[in-house]
Amino acid sequence: MMMSHSVDYLESGLWLVLRSLFGMPMLLSIASYVLTALALYTIARRRGLKNPWLAWIPVADCWLLGSLSDQYRYVVDGQHKSKRKILLIFRILTAVMWVSLIGLLIKLCFHAVGSVFWGTMSDERIFQILHQALNLLVMCLPLIGISIAYAVFRYMALYDIYKSLDPANCVLFLVLSILFGVTEPFFLFFSRNKDDGMPPRKQPVVDTPSSNDWVDVQEDEL
Repeated sequence: MMMSHSVDYLESGLWLVLRSLFGMPMLLSIASYVLTALALYTIARRRGLKNPWLAWIPVADCWLLGSLSDQYRYVVDGQHKSKRKILLIFRILTAVMWVSLIGLLIKLCFHAVGSVFWGTMSDERIFQILHQALNLLVMCLPLIGISIAYAVFRYMALYDIYKSLDPANCVLFLVLSILFGVTEPFFLFFSRNKDDGMPPRKQPVVDTPSSNDWVDVQEDEL
């Protein structure tokens, strides 16, 4: 009887540990996704950008983030930037390389475990496994470079968005977002209804439809 209770306690303890390890990160990921998407959607819709619903689509959301940055640079400095294109290209490349990397890793593990399990580990098999491991390492190098480049351009775009929302705290928000990534969705969400860094809108002429002077003249791409 005591042994049965001990096993039950052990199973309960293991379940709690597993739930803590996997449950909390999953909840944080979902919360981060919802807060970020809602914030980007709200800002993009208010500022007249096309397809604000892209905020809810993974990978495509970086196009919207870059569009907000490009729009801010246009209305403030008159500059035509292309962060939306750069971010999307880097994001797609990163995703493709991650899928390829995971595929090679699975293949490597399958060959290594299979060779040990079936007792077919030979010098030729070891050479093949080492060759696959080398390919894995070689692929990691460009992936690291692309990931760093993507992060740099993303934080540049994020700074523009923070500055358009709350210029007084934009540097603080960016630094904390870099050091503690979990803070980024909260900064975006709680600042989503601000436009303190955007120039004032022009007053529309009476009896004429108001134009959205915040929208880039190249709005067909935004």
